[in-house]
Amino acid sequence: MYISYTRHLFHDIQKSVFMNATRFWEIIETAWTTDRDLYNLRETALTTNDPSLIRYLGNIVSSEITDHIQQQLIYLDERELTKFNHVMEEKLFHIDREEIHERIGGTDDGFLHRRCFIVGMGEQYYDMVDENPAVATLNVSSGEIGFIGYSVYQDKFGEEFERYCLHCIESGSNSRGW
Repeated sequence: MYISYTRHLFHDIQKSVFMNATRFWEIIETAWTTDRDLYNLRETALTTNDPSLIRYLGNIVSSEITDHIQQQLIYLDERELTKFNHVMEEKLFHIDREEIHERIGGTDDGFLHRRCFIVGMGEQYYDMVDENPAVATLNVSSGEIGFIGYSVYQDKFGEEFERYCLHCIESGSNSRGW
C-alpha cells in the first residue's frame, strides 16, 4: 500500500512540473520577479496601461526578460522545451488576429514581433489584449521572446527545432482571426 501511494505521489509531483500553459506563464512571470524594480514597473504598466511606460518596457522585455527566460529554459529536458515552444506558438497564433493588428500595426514581421512583446509582458497583459485589443500599445516589439525557446533548443541539442508542428506563428496564419 505504501509503495503504491508513494508511486502515485511521485507521479503526481512529476506531472505537476510538466510543461503546460500554466507552467509556461510561470516561467515568464518568474523572469519578471528576478528584478523587483522591473516587476514593479510592469505592475504599474498593467494597472495604468500608460503607453510611454509600456514602450519603455519593450526594451526590457527584449533584453533582460528574454535573458531571464533563457536561464530557466536551459534546465528543461527536450520534451519540456518542445512543449514550451509549442505553447509559445499557440499563444502567438491565438493573438494573430485582424482586430489586434489594426490596433498595434506592423508589417508581417513587425506584427509578429509585437505579438511576441504581448506574450513577454505575461499572462495578465496577454489576456487584457486578447479580450480587448484596444488596450494594446502601438509600436512595441520584442521578437526575441518568441524565438528564445528555439535558440535554447538548438544550443542545447545541436539541431534546429522543428517549428510550426501545431501552430504557425507567421502573421496571417490564423485563418479564423482574419
